[in-house]
Amino acid sequence: MVTDRGTTNVLFVDDDADEFYLFNEAIEQSLQQVKMDRAKDGNDLLEILGKGDYPDVIFMDLNMPYKDGLETLIELKSHSLYSKIPVIIFSTSNNNRQIDNCFKQGANMYVVKPETFDEITSMVNKVFALDWKTTVSPPSLNNFVLKY
Repeated sequence: MVTDRGTTNVLFVDDDADEFYLFNEAIEQSLQQVKMDRAKDGNDLLEILGKGDYPDVIFMDLNMPYKDGLETLIELKSHSLYSKIPVIIFSTSNNNRQIDNCFKQGANMYVVKPETFDEITSMVNKVFALDWKTTVSPPSLNNFVLKY
């Protein structure tokens, strides 16, 4: 679905290039107006943000080398320039304690990674049905997790 909101700029943070490729393919098939850039880990993300290049939303894996997603989320939400950027955690983990911790640290959504390409495309449509340029308030725990 193409909207009149304009293009949503997404910074996809994951050390796995295949994940980025699949996500990007799903976005192209979904016809969402999304521009994707990639950071390989939390350190890479902070370096990109340090240059003043702020995305509309950050889509971030939890399990990454050097600086993992939770550590990076905590740092982002404690920084005055980055705290308002919506962060969607994207993880294979379905662990309730980990999900609760991401919620408490200020993530805006938690997506359990889908297993099939059709599920990835469905997830992309659900996630980008929201206007991430204006959706910055924390969600309720009831609509925080998207599982497949």
